[in-house]
Amino acid sequence: MQRLTANTRQLYPFLIPYIILLISILVARICYTKEDVYFFINGLHFPAGDVFFPFMTEFGSSISAVVACLLLLFVSYRSSILMASSLILTTLINVPLKNLFNAPRPSLYFAGHTRPIYYVPDVEVLSNNLSFPSGHTVCAFTLAVVLTYITPRKAFGYLYLLLAILVAYSRMYMSQHFLEDVTAGSIVATVVTLLWLFWFDSRPFLTDPRWNGSVSRKKNAA
Repeated sequence: MQRLTANTRQLYPFLIPYIILLISILVARICYTKEDVYFFINGLHFPAGDVFFPFMTEFGSSISAVVACLLLLFVSYRSSILMASSLILTTLINVPLKNLFNAPRPSLYFAGHTRPIYYVPDVEVLSNNLSFPSGHTVCAFTLAVVLTYITPRKAFGYLYLLLAILVAYSRMYMSQHFLEDVTAGSIVATVVTLLWLFWFDSRPFLTDPRWNGSVSRKKNAA
């Protein structure tokens, strides 16, 4: 329990504003319906956003996850393993949840709806029952939590959280998900990753100094 508390303290720059945001979202959902929130966001499109958010959403893609793990090899093997295992674990939990809830994406949910919906040009709008929770959001928040944990300057947690939020918002902006989907994705990623950090740090063989080596240091030694 002490180790879990210590890990949580290291993540305060991420966790505190995140919890405040979650409370704000809960209040908003009490006051407004799922449809109200969707159409409000759908009415906030602007030309620069139509370019920026399709780019931003890629930070929650599987390609970004792989790149992050590879880049961390140059920091330490342990950091790379921690990132990779966290991403795999949250994905393995999220995929069954998608199939369990079988929730329609906005384009399918509003099929036949008379109210006009804006779709970002040149963006493929998904139409299936795998909306809840959002996979891109799970990936983005997993990346953010682990990066906050391994970065010496914990204040960077604010930046990582902002980037994760932008990924989540991009999924709504492009009509791929509802607010509930990205919120659930962020919770799955944050809770599971935090518990995984606790388990990971409690394994003696994973705290071996040899795991703190990196590709660059190994080359220099050679």
